[in-house]
Amino acid sequence: MSGRARARGPPRARSPTPPPGSSRQEGALKQIRQNLRNGALDTSEVPMPPVGPVEILVRTHYSFVSVGTEKMKVTQARMNLAEKAAERPDQVKQVLNTLKEQGVMPTVRKVQERLKAPTTLGYSLAGTVEAVGAQVEEFRVGDRVACIGEGIATHAEYNAVPRNLAVLVPAGVSLEHASSTAVGAIAMQGVRQARLELGESVAVIGLGLLGQFLVQLCRANGCRVVGVDPDAGKRQLALENGAEAACGPDLDEALAHALRASGGLGVDAVLVTTAVKDKGPIEMSVAMSRERGRVVCLGNTHIELDWRTWFAKEVDFLFSRAMGPGIFDMDYFLRGRDYPAGYVRWSANRNMASFLDLIAQGRLDLQRLITHRFPFAEAKTVFDGLADGTLASAVGIVLEYPRADAAPTAAEPRTVRFPAAGTPGAVRLGVIGAGNYAKSMILPHLPGLAGIGLEAFCTARGANAEALARRYGARYATTDAAQLLADPQVTAVMVATRHDSHARYAEQALRAGKHVYVEKPLAMSDEQLAPVLEALAARGEGGPTLWLGHNRRYAPLSQQALAHFAGVPVRQVTVTVRSAGIPADSWYQDPAEGGGVLFGDACHFIDLACHFAQSLPVEVHAVSTPDPGHREESWAITLRFASGGIGVVHYTCGSQAGFERESVDILGGGRSARIAGFRRLELRGGRDRRVVTLQPDLGQKPMLERMLAQFQRRPGALDETESFVVAAQALLAAQRSIRERRVVTMGTVFPFALD
Repeated sequence: MSGRARARGPPRARSPTPPPGSSRQEGALKQIRQNLRNGALDTSEVPMPPVGPVEILVRTHYSFVSVGTEKMKVTQARMNLAEKAAERPDQVKQVLNTLKEQGVMPTVRKVQERLKAPTTLGYSLAGTVEAVGAQVEEFRVGDRVACIGEGIATHAEYNAVPRNLAVLVPAGVSLEHASSTAVGAIAMQGVRQARLELGESVAVIGLGLLGQFLVQLCRANGCRVVGVDPDAGKRQLALENGAEAACGPDLDEALAHALRASGGLGVDAVLVTTAVKDKGPIEMSVAMSRERGRVVCLGNTHIELDWRTWFAKEVDFLFSRAMGPGIFDMDYFLRGRDYPAGYVRWSANRNMASFLDLIAQGRLDLQRLITHRFPFAEAKTVFDGLADGTLASAVGIVLEYPRADAAPTAAEPRTVRFPAAGTPGAVRLGVIGAGNYAKSMILPHLPGLAGIGLEAFCTARGANAEALARRYGARYATTDAAQLLADPQVTAVMVATRHDSHARYAEQALRAGKHVYVEKPLAMSDEQLAPVLEALAARGEGGPTLWLGHNRRYAPLSQQALAHFAGVPVRQVTVTVRSAGIPADSWYQDPAEGGGVLFGDACHFIDLACHFAQSLPVEVHAVSTPDPGHREESWAITLRFASGGIGVVHYTCGSQAGFERESVDILGGGRSARIAGFRRLELRGGRDRRVVTLQPDLGQKPMLERMLAQFQRRPGALDETESFVVAAQALLAAQRSIRERRVVTMGTVFPFALD
């Protein structure tokens, strides 16, 4: 039965309560988390997740432990730093790039924060629906469902799951068996990539759970199957599941079995599920394959292709995309937008449903494959056993959750409180959202600032909020932004969510009478900005102020450069940025969520040009050049200021090699200044020349100090709300200029009075 088979109106939503006599926080749930620094595991109480419009709230009955993937995660987390670096050279490269661009201390903070952040485990479960989102029609409260998704279908008592990552469990299929659906969908996609036909021969290299599923699926597809694995128990299990032969990693033996099963031709397809660092499995796969055969890689294995062998046989090497199309598409799994079946027959969701249907039909037998069962309370024992090898023989491991007989009472997300916590300060800060940038570059500075105290953290996933609240001594962690905004003890709000929600939270906080810090950009459209301007216009005397996270204007070298032009009109500001670019699959590049690099990064330099000009922009003209992926990656943005000066921002992706990432040239009144990489400043005026060199400092801490002075209305502190709104409007004007291919004249820039 497909997850799309039934349409029903949304029922009365419910969310869980703890059983009578429990000491747990109301609405809290237990979730397994892992410390990336040392690999330590804990089962923490975290806030209930909110249920979005295209999500369902699922109470977990069983979650499935991936012997391969989760063993790898636990093992890597317990490595020392040198071992971690050797394991992930891609991340080492990122660290080195950050070190080059930002200096030692920002890089150290980023690495430390990554290691401090707890990570969740699990990506496959089965349970019952407790609440449904407003746009969900195919599920109702009480439905039995199977769910997938890393960071979504976690080892936790409750999870909020997007609609496309959940399917109904057919009658006759146990929830225990259905909890393996993620691995089953991976197997389904692998078989589809292999393009198997009746009567073909197949080799499966790696006979863990995924390999056992593949053996059964290939047999159900009318194929002859040969299995390869070093573990004798798993080879025997493969024979019981329908393989006609199984052997160890000896190449000669494997080749002999392949030739017998294929009538001397070599197998038609090879499915590789291993997660090893040596090239043996890939070399074996091509040796076992016939000419013009197919090799499909489903595991994280070392790939090194010998050109002569592969060329001579003309063998196809294919990858299988996890559970199927959609699993890496944010529109699909986060926003619930499905693919038309006529164009994408087997999406991730449809692979899930097909797997469960095969179980219901009796085509797949999981009875022998679930080899170990543990209560959820013993999860730490399970992961320790995977790491130390005591569970090396396990094929399928299931965690069973306690039955919750008490009926849930409300669907609202809840809060975990820390009564003894709370730090003193005249400004009481609540934080909404906390991504990598906020955690590494903003939050670490706050404890050192006098006059600010942290009240609360709110994130969509409660584990993040709970960990941050504990670390910074906040009073509570929540997944309910409305609760934080309504809290009278919160006097200022920091918005560090993704770009599409900045304006909404800023408006709500201003209308609640709270000062607001918003990570850039303030808004992604004029329609988003308008309510913010209305909220600012509605302020009474002494009302809340707005701050935007444009830190570069407060960098030490920026401040010295600006002082160099005191009393002298700036005639031209030229900013050149040579960026490495942002990956296409980043949420930054999503037009709806991130807005692309213009909103994510280039906005800093529009603000910087306005700041150095010390004048309002009156005209904006921008052009862009798309990269081969048709994303706008390079811009030339020209701003004409009311003072008569001009600002130019050149922003280019992919051309930073050999040069500093950012440089700023300021000219006017016979004076000049050049900032190179925010580590070197050259000042000239007449015959005078002065050079200042510092460790790279992009100004986060001095920015926060100035922000705090504004929020506290200290004597002499400037209200910089206007300048931030101007920068936001100039950014939107640049976007409009690109789209409409014209010069944009900025009209009334700030349509309300300041105090």
